[in-house]
Amino acid sequence: MARPRMHKARILVVFAIAVMVLPAITDALAADDATIKVGMRYDISTLNMLEMKLGSDIPAILLMNQGLIVPHPETGERIGLLAKTFQVLENGKKIKVEMYQGARFHTGDPVTAHDVKFTYAECANPKNSNMMAGALDEIEEIEIVDDYTLIFHFWEAYAPWEELMWIGICSKKYYEKVGPDKFRSHPVGSGSLRFVERRIGEYVLLEVADGYPLYSPKGYPGESYSFKYLKIMTIPDDMTRLAMLETGELDLVGEILPHQLKRLNGNKHVKIKKSDQVPSLIGIACLPNTDPLMMDRNLGLAIRHAINRQEIVDKIFLGEGYPLYLYATKAELGHDPSIAYAYDPQRAREFLAKSSYKKGMPLTFTYTSMVPNAPLVAALIQKYLQQVGITVKLQQLEEGTAATYTRNRDKRLGHMRLYQWPGSRDPNLRLWLSVLSTSDYATATNRPRKAEMDALILAQTREMDKAKRAELIRQIHEIMEYDAIGTRLFGLNMIYGMSDRVDYTWTPKEPYYPHLQRIQLLK
Repeated sequence: MARPRMHKARILVVFAIAVMVLPAITDALAADDATIKVGMRYDISTLNMLEMKLGSDIPAILLMNQGLIVPHPETGERIGLLAKTFQVLENGKKIKVEMYQGARFHTGDPVTAHDVKFTYAECANPKNSNMMAGALDEIEEIEIVDDYTLIFHFWEAYAPWEELMWIGICSKKYYEKVGPDKFRSHPVGSGSLRFVERRIGEYVLLEVADGYPLYSPKGYPGESYSFKYLKIMTIPDDMTRLAMLETGELDLVGEILPHQLKRLNGNKHVKIKKSDQVPSLIGIACLPNTDPLMMDRNLGLAIRHAINRQEIVDKIFLGEGYPLYLYATKAELGHDPSIAYAYDPQRAREFLAKSSYKKGMPLTFTYTSMVPNAPLVAALIQKYLQQVGITVKLQQLEEGTAATYTRNRDKRLGHMRLYQWPGSRDPNLRLWLSVLSTSDYATATNRPRKAEMDALILAQTREMDKAKRAELIRQIHEIMEYDAIGTRLFGLNMIYGMSDRVDYTWTPKEPYYPHLQRIQLLK
């Protein structure tokens, strides 16, 4: 008689446990249904704006932290977010900023000019090794006029000042209260999403902050949230990311390669979108710093005319791109679609015959995984150059090693290198990093018109008149094209896919997953 009573008791216990557990399971399932999952190739190294190291950190940081300006999600044009107005003073040496009142950090504290000054000072602080530190050296000081007004003082007029105004503002009060370690492990911001959890190498989990945004900047479209959580997942392997998109384990994946489209187009639960207005520039850097031969203009012209750019785009990228000829992406100031080089092997041979290149001399061509399908691109370029009489030896390096070789002028880098620049809407940073002769990363430190080129780069930085600045940039490109040190190859469309339960449109002119908070949950 005892056994039946024990059995009945167990049933009651199990039932009681089920009553308690089922709501939790239901809540967990509901939370999962309300979670948007984005797959990225590179891990987010930090959520701390003050210590930002990589471009891959930007999407999550700007979801949590508002900047003074933001790209309009539909046009890509810069508009004020925390900043209500900008006023250019003293011909560009000072920028006066009036901020909106109403923005608050997730702690409840207001976002003020004091927080702006603190954030910029810490981003520029060498101890934080911030990727923006070099660019922020242009700022001499930040003057606080009142709680919502400040003036950026530049050492000299600085034309691309807007490119410094996107930085996500952090809470000075919270940082001073909790210290750098807690600030790093549990950051807070004023954006519409707030921090929940981070597992290094796996994911970052953000939650929609109730009631945010707290105010509506002029010209910025309103936002409504159909999801509760956003999970940014690190999936380094391309095929794994696509498989997870197909099975519904991911909702959004970017940087899809064209040859992967056929597979995805066969899945009725996956939607594909494309844009050619995302900055993209892939080219060949000739390296006279490692061998003066690469300064030879006739050799440079031979290389330019020997390469069939359209065939590279069509064969390797299935038409999902376009030839490029200038050192400028389609999305930036200075791009001129009227400039092009004919694919002309015979003309390439004629230039080669006038050059100092000796037949049979091997030129080492370095590539890294930074460029999509780099081994195929490098092999096809090798074929083009060999067809006109240039012997090419291919060399694959890890990207960090190649960057170190570039900085150290190490001959092991070779004669040419395949590169990719993710780009921006303004060419200033790239010109200073890779063309200015005094830069650590300049590939040609002794070009024939070095003094003139350096003067033009400096002048375009200081020229506040947009038309005059555009003319200076045109002259820079003119010298680069005449010198023929290096050649541009092509740009690629951004191809991105999403599950049929969401909808999202990439913001023009932005290279890194912009405005993820605007993903719409449809199901």
